[in-house]
Amino acid sequence: MQGFIEKSRKLRDLYGASLILSYLSFKLVKEVEQRLGEGSVISPGLVHVLEGMPHRILVRGHLTREIVRNTLLKEWQKILKVCRKWIEDNIGIPKEQYCWAQTEGQTGKEKGEWERWGEYTWEVFWGSGDSPRAAMEDLETRKLKRDWTAINWLGESSSLSGTDAIAWHRLGEKRDLNQDLTPEEKLQLKEEQELFYRRLSWLLDDPDKHVSSNSHPSLDELKDYEKKNKDNPHGIGRYIAVNERLSIPELVKRLVTLPRLAKHIGMTELEEGFKDIAREQGYWTGWFIGDGDQVGDKLITLAEQNPDDPERRDASLNRFTELMRDWGSKFKENQDLFPAGKGRVIYAGGDDFLGVLYSEETQTQEKPEKLKPIEAWNWLMKLPEQWKDLQAEVKRELDIDFTYSVGFVWAAHSVPQRDVLQHCREAEKRSKNLGRDRVTIRVVFNSGQYVQWTCPWNYLDILTKYRDRNGVNTQEEIEKGTKKTANWNHLYSDWATLKARHAVQLKEIEEVTINKEIAVTIFNLYFDDAGKQFEAARLWDKLTEDNTAVAIVNWIDDLIQVGWQLCRNSEP
Repeated sequence: MQGFIEKSRKLRDLYGASLILSYLSFKLVKEVEQRLGEGSVISPGLVHVLEGMPHRILVRGHLTREIVRNTLLKEWQKILKVCRKWIEDNIGIPKEQYCWAQTEGQTGKEKGEWERWGEYTWEVFWGSGDSPRAAMEDLETRKLKRDWTAINWLGESSSLSGTDAIAWHRLGEKRDLNQDLTPEEKLQLKEEQELFYRRLSWLLDDPDKHVSSNSHPSLDELKDYEKKNKDNPHGIGRYIAVNERLSIPELVKRLVTLPRLAKHIGMTELEEGFKDIAREQGYWTGWFIGDGDQVGDKLITLAEQNPDDPERRDASLNRFTELMRDWGSKFKENQDLFPAGKGRVIYAGGDDFLGVLYSEETQTQEKPEKLKPIEAWNWLMKLPEQWKDLQAEVKRELDIDFTYSVGFVWAAHSVPQRDVLQHCREAEKRSKNLGRDRVTIRVVFNSGQYVQWTCPWNYLDILTKYRDRNGVNTQEEIEKGTKKTANWNHLYSDWATLKARHAVQLKEIEEVTINKEIAVTIFNLYFDDAGKQFEAARLWDKLTEDNTAVAIVNWIDDLIQVGWQLCRNSEP
């Protein structure tokens, strides 16, 4: 499921993937309740809420893997069929030219490309036991054996993933591979594929108008349309750019964000006013992925409680996931979470969430306002306030300490979205590996290089204690509200000079021991003696991977690198 989400080029892909995953899990839960009765689903809670439905389901009662798999595939195949039929009914290509799906005569004998995707996209894992813990452990054991069938996909690779075949009407066409195509035949196929995608892009730009017109413009007419509308504030290629070539699942993720198709399937509709990310030169974006810490262990803890009272035990498990899902729903719908027009929560299932801070594409020819680094920093500083009430409720009702680890990526405009998501996952994993209940901030440049800093949430405000020694404010300036802007360039320059002269070292060198004193002295100088406070309270162990000199110096270096990128020339 993680891979299904992360193979994404546009924000719309992420939404489409999350909509599909929530829908499939929701349908599984409904099937369970229909077969085993209401209340048979122990986890997740809020079984009647479709959006943000987790994919791990704990059930009381007997349910076979075949039932689960058949339900999942039936609903997935329904999505595929609706999307395929919409294209075939509206794009204006004669039915006899389609090679990408089964014909009536092939049913039950030979699968087409759409049927293969319908059969082999998902892995399904099922475990059972005489208690919730036994079932969870059996599931983890069974997951060690993969449930994957590899298919030799035929055709040219899509422009998005580069590994799956391009979806178009001649995908799957049979021909003699020993017979080379003539230059004329190659040109014809290229033009047919181009017509397919340009016409599909045109249809989706204004589906209400273009579908109802029942017109099917030629390749030349489409090129004229694109030239005339290239400066249109609504733009062209809202759903699919004319130069994109997508595989079947990539195409489906785009199509389910079309409200009419989502409604027909029965999934959550993406609002009509959705705007994608402005990713032109100079526009940075902030991406965040969060995950509850040791949720599996907490579920096992609850599963072991009240062994003589199964109903109470199961109620505690249900309540835990219910609280998280309720929080996730409110978190996603919170209108005050971001600066106006500068952020979205893409998915929030309770114990995990995904979102982005960005500048929305405008409805005018004016450029959107850029999201400033300091805005991203100030937003991130306040993020833990979002789950304080959840933590208190989980502690009060279930006596469980609950925390989140987050990966936050501040990405330059040219970094591919799928690379950004991978950086987010790595940053989140680093937060967990270094102690949990913390955030890793990673700044990723167009070159692919990055700097990062990991800090517990409780100490994240350390950057706000920065004081520029070349511009210290007088008491009068503070009282009058005319404080000097913090200038991180001074600290950054001093630190770089010390590293260049080897007064500060980040790595152990043979016969040269790292001395942390100069680094800590600089840290104290610019951050109101924070290093002395950490030393006195023995906090370095919590802040760093260990309490060694090399760990402390590197933590300070990471802080300065990230702080300069997000806070320079701006007052936190």
